[in-house]
Amino acid sequence: MKRQHSLSSLAILAALTAASAGAQAQSSVTLYGLIDASVGRFNGAAAGINAQNTAVSKVESGSLSTSRWGIRGNEDLGGGLSASFEMSSFFRNDTGAAGRNDAIGAPVNVAADPFFSRMAWVGLSHKDFGRVRLGNITTLMFSNSISSNAFGDATVFGPLNLVTFVGSPLTGGTAWTNSVVYDSPNIAGFTGAAAYAASEGQGGGNRALRVAYSNGPLATSLAWQSVKKNPLTFADGTSPNNTRSWQWAGSYDFQVVKVWAHLGRIENKGTEAAPLNVSYKVWDLSASVPVGPGNILAGYASRRTSDAVGPIPATSAGGNVQRKVFTVGYDYWLSKRTDLYALAMRDSTRTNTVGSGLLNASGTSFAVGIRHTF
Repeated sequence: MKRQHSLSSLAILAALTAASAGAQAQSSVTLYGLIDASVGRFNGAAAGINAQNTAVSKVESGSLSTSRWGIRGNEDLGGGLSASFEMSSFFRNDTGAAGRNDAIGAPVNVAADPFFSRMAWVGLSHKDFGRVRLGNITTLMFSNSISSNAFGDATVFGPLNLVTFVGSPLTGGTAWTNSVVYDSPNIAGFTGAAAYAASEGQGGGNRALRVAYSNGPLATSLAWQSVKKNPLTFADGTSPNNTRSWQWAGSYDFQVVKVWAHLGRIENKGTEAAPLNVSYKVWDLSASVPVGPGNILAGYASRRTSDAVGPIPATSAGGNVQRKVFTVGYDYWLSKRTDLYALAMRDSTRTNTVGSGLLNASGTSFAVGIRHTF
């Protein structure tokens, strides 16, 4: 009798264990992150060098990738349907501070990053019909840029991201709050996405579209966005202006070298009270060459306008007329999760300054660093 009782208990325990294992297989939560630290000599602000900048030696966070951490989860609901979420926060590991920046007053007017400023969304997806997400979500324009250049999401040394998003006339930042985003399934290499960010009484709304195609060594994509959301939030950059922009990206992997190219345009429309019509051309070329256990990286990007632009103080970060960034480096992989890098960058600006007219400035920065993902 006792033996039958023991066998029954074992059977129940085995059934519960199997049920628990099945439940765990259908639902998962992952902690992830990236820490990037470097030491070097930096000349000029990320928004662009000016004629009065001097080089500063320092330990810096996020030279090749912005340091961040986050959690993501997924639950299989059956029938091809699943629920998912992701919350992610930036941090500065050189000081331990949260976010990418503290609040900066006039004339820059950048609010401090809130805790989950990188992303905070929840969504439903179906293998045949795509995914819908709601919350604070990375913009389609930024996703288009960082997924298609040799320097990835680098905003300290990455030429394309520096001329497009940092100190640029482009507004909307790298993430939109109050967003609804639809991501299509992959159909024969084609994918698409559409985004809308509600203004919630702030005087407008943001809209974006992206289409992409990938087949073997070839990839190409096109992103478009319209930003009309005032006043500023943490994600809206350094200007309250309405802007429209587009960016084409293309790449081909020749095995001995992978090359990327971009063409784009930023249209600064000003505000309703002070309209503008200033257009900027943006283009870049970058490449990655496998050498040993790493890659040689190189990139050049340019942003310029031939339209009339208002003068700014000579001590402000330059680039409101033209900015050119050239970066070279080597990324050495110690493992799949840890790499060492060395980078050098030449930053050149041409600025319409108050009292001095058009003023040229240039400076060189370099750094060596380590990046670890988990």
